[in-house]
Amino acid sequence: MTEVISAQSEAINTSSARAAYLGGIALLLAGTICFSSAGFYVRAIGRDSETLLFWRGIFTAFAIIGFIWWRSGRSASKTIAEFHGMGLPGYWVAVLSTASMACFVASLQYTSVANNSFIFGIGPFMIAGLAWMMIAERPSATTLACATIALLGAGLVLGSSLQLSGSRLIGDGLAVLMTLSFAVKTVLVRQHRGRSMIAAGCVGALIGTAGALLFGPDYAISWREVGLFALFGFTQQGAGLILTTLGIARVPAAHAALIMTLDLPLAPLWVWLAFGEAPTVMGLAGGLIVLAAIFGHILIEGRRLAKP
Repeated sequence: MTEVISAQSEAINTSSARAAYLGGIALLLAGTICFSSAGFYVRAIGRDSETLLFWRGIFTAFAIIGFIWWRSGRSASKTIAEFHGMGLPGYWVAVLSTASMACFVASLQYTSVANNSFIFGIGPFMIAGLAWMMIAERPSATTLACATIALLGAGLVLGSSLQLSGSRLIGDGLAVLMTLSFAVKTVLVRQHRGRSMIAAGCVGALIGTAGALLFGPDYAISWREVGLFALFGFTQQGAGLILTTLGIARVPAAHAALIMTLDLPLAPLWVWLAFGEAPTVMGLAGGLIVLAAIFGHILIEGRRLAKP
């Protein structure tokens, strides 16, 4: 009888772990789709980095505060308590989020969406190494293999649009800093998954807005730009941060980073559809390889978790 109960308990735990994992994957996929629209908004708005950071930060903060307020039962005191509850780790996450956002927007002023996305494709390796060192979360052979395949696909995307110039190198350097900041942030969110880190995204957005003030953003914007900035903040950054932060808490850091490389083929796709910046055959092939690596990883890990 005891053995039967133990077997049932193990089956329930396995089922719960698989459900949590797949739920986290769904959140990460949705959040990454939101994040992938950043290049579209940067191109559509066409403003300088400081103006983009200033206005996007304001609308992102509104979106996250609104979500926290709704989730806390429309209680102002509980909303404030969530900000207090993120503690010192939350402020580190906020600073790293700000650095990543600032480097991303500035990078797109100098380099292509494809180059920026390729460098972000290195993220799974950075995160896997940091997670191993910081929280002893060792990546599986499957994760490393799929990350390597995704990196090869990312290389094809980069090779399809590689242009060496002084400005491109600046943009690519900023993209490296963006990826490193994002990697450390991801591991910290995973390490402190017992804390709510959604509020940290709001603080990070406001830090970015405050930092942009030092460089003189343009306060005079048209109503069309107000609408675009609102969509930028609410959907791309606000929803992206909320969904991915919730997802990272449920999924190992290296897995989360691999899923989020879906940004790589999607980001140029939106720019292609909206502005006619068509990718080459090599770029499309690279994007398909990345997609195959991501969804292959989801299937393999999902089956592994399903086993008793």
